[in-house]
Amino acid sequence: MYNYAQQAQMQQYQQLQQQQQLQQQRGAAPAAAAPVGAEVGQARTLKINGCKHDVVGPIIRGEYQLSQMNHGKPAYKKAAEGQSVEVMIYFWDERDGAANSGWWIGPAIGGNMVWGHHPDRTSATPPTTGWQAPHSAPADPSMTIVPVGAAENGQAPVQAQQQVQQAQQAQQAQQAQQA
Repeated sequence: MYNYAQQAQMQQYQQLQQQQQLQQQRGAAPAAAAPVGAEVGQARTLKINGCKHDVVGPIIRGEYQLSQMNHGKPAYKKAAEGQSVEVMIYFWDERDGAANSGWWIGPAIGGNMVWGHHPDRTSATPPTTGWQAPHSAPADPSMTIVPVGAAENGQAPVQAQQQVQQAQQAQQAQQAQQA
């Protein structure tokens, strides 16, 4: 369960998705293949593929659903596939230092136990490549995070990133006015 601010962020995110779908229906350009270093964009469902590690790989591979917002960015929860452990993909900002920030894969948002890490602090959504799994290992080139159904939904990663960033900027402006 999450608080009202997170609910408002989630509603903004969903509104952006609806706007993008309308733009696509009006004849916007089809989505291109995501370049190396791309982000997942506005996808509601992600899939982790690859990950060579014998222990971490089986835990983190699979599909994830958008579940909430954390530190102004989307967080995803792994679809239950008979696993007893919860798995999340989430962003952590620099409040605990730069070394502890970036994108994480772990059983709980902000928890001490993690399986994967990506140090990118500027991406609006999870990066598609360059993940370290386990978190203390070098980046695993076999591991990718891809949007599920992106091609069918016409979701262009760059456009989606821009829309998420615009929503974050609007939220920050609203918070500054309220302060």
